[in-house]
Amino acid sequence: MGVKGKVVAAVIATLLCLMLPAAVGADPDVPEASYVSGVIGHPQNRPLSCESRSAVDLAAFWGVWASEEGFFDTLPRSDNPHEGFVGDVDDPPGSLPPGGYGVYAQPVANALRRYGLDAHAYRWFGVERLKDQVSRGHPVLLWATYDMLRPEIASWTSADGTVSIIVQWEHSFVMVGYDAEGVYLIDAYDGETYYYPIDQFVPAWMQLNEMAVTVGGPLATPSYAWQEIRDQGFSQWLVGGESLHQLH
Repeated sequence: MGVKGKVVAAVIATLLCLMLPAAVGADPDVPEASYVSGVIGHPQNRPLSCESRSAVDLAAFWGVWASEEGFFDTLPRSDNPHEGFVGDVDDPPGSLPPGGYGVYAQPVANALRRYGLDAHAYRWFGVERLKDQVSRGHPVLLWATYDMLRPEIASWTSADGTVSIIVQWEHSFVMVGYDAEGVYLIDAYDGETYYYPIDQFVPAWMQLNEMAVTVGGPLATPSYAWQEIRDQGFSQWLVGGESLHQLH
């Protein structure tokens, strides 16, 4: 990592320490504990397909059925994780750009909207908003690290000049519950539900800017007839001469 990357990483690490107290403050309007039943987890099929696995498990909760491979095929490819999937999905877990890495919240939310769900991507979402979503019966897809590891934060500059925070063992989960002391997360790796204390979960989540994707239910009018396009056998990459990632 170059000097610029080390400076960025140091600044982010400082911000994480400063923001932690605010992230765990209590909101009296949010119930002390809540749990969403009916989200069924499944193990991811490929070494780095955790985001697709979490997304289709979340979609299934809302009655939208998709395969992990099919969802992965809808994601753009990019060397910028905020624009598309980075690298080879079959690279070993723990890989970093420019090798296989993963994809961040916005492309996943875009893909879920193409499947007809009212999905939105966020950074610095905050623990209380997570709890608010779950208390309203809305599971949340989020990004942390496998087993809540806390490796050194790094930065990655993509070809378009965007500097992204990256971390080894980047991983996705679906939050389905919480209580006063911790959170319940479905791990895309094995599809099992795990309980993590707040003071273990929050620093791992903050490493990746508290990214989250919420789903409020089906779109009243789907913004993009992706399922119909797929059913007719058209390419996932070109529709009317435009790249998929250009369609929002």
